[in-house]
Amino acid sequence: MIRFLEWKLKTFLAGLLTFLPSVAFAAAPLSPTWEVTGGESIYSQSNWYYFGEIGGFFPLFGKNGPFAASANPEVGTAGTGSPTLHVFLGVNDLVYITSDAISARDTQTYEGLEPSVGIRWPLPQGFVEGDVGAALANFYEAKTPVQGLAGLYLQGEFYRLLGPGAFDLFANYTGYNAYWYVQARYLVPAFTTPGFSLFAGPEDIGETANGYWAGLGGAVFGFDIPAVKSYLTLDFGLLRSSAGNGAGGYEGFSWYVSF
Repeated sequence: MIRFLEWKLKTFLAGLLTFLPSVAFAAAPLSPTWEVTGGESIYSQSNWYYFGEIGGFFPLFGKNGPFAASANPEVGTAGTGSPTLHVFLGVNDLVYITSDAISARDTQTYEGLEPSVGIRWPLPQGFVEGDVGAALANFYEAKTPVQGLAGLYLQGEFYRLLGPGAFDLFANYTGYNAYWYVQARYLVPAFTTPGFSLFAGPEDIGETANGYWAGLGGAVFGFDIPAVKSYLTLDFGLLRSSAGNGAGGYEGFSWYVSF
């Protein structure tokens, strides 16, 4: 199964590398922006999630677009002044607890990666992005052989300044376990100095996968540090899921750096 995953990844990357040279040539007059991010989400009702991503934005058409580039600090992402090719590799570790006792024999674990490519298109005071890739994973469960899984990966995001703050809608789909994740946030500047900004606002999250569902709602805080092009996000709130009775809680963080 591991060889199967390696073959799938090599096939995807070979096609991607065949396409990229022509794009890179057209984009040569503008330098790419690189990014690294990572974080975790912990849910009191029987699961937790760790994630990371490394990638880059490559300006298309070799010229500036119609909009001024913005650091988009409310969502912690690279500036986009022209249409850009977004190439990235995501990694993740998703764990479900299948009983009230937390032990290795009572968990289901997906360890996966998502090589993906897409286009980010600037809008007045925002952007829209669509990405597609391959979702590959090893599935671990007690007393069963390790399974190699593969499927489609889709991701999209819409961001725009709205009133005193900014609205951000993010969603993705992981094909090997039919996992949908949708997140909406609205962040408003709460405190700003020349070297630091704090943003705060509400968020709403929905998840579903193979009979599992969860609804989450809470608060999110963003800390923008322009000197190092770094953005830290903290979120927490209440959740209700099919894994437990009543309401539980969640907390998470992510750290984004561009260079």
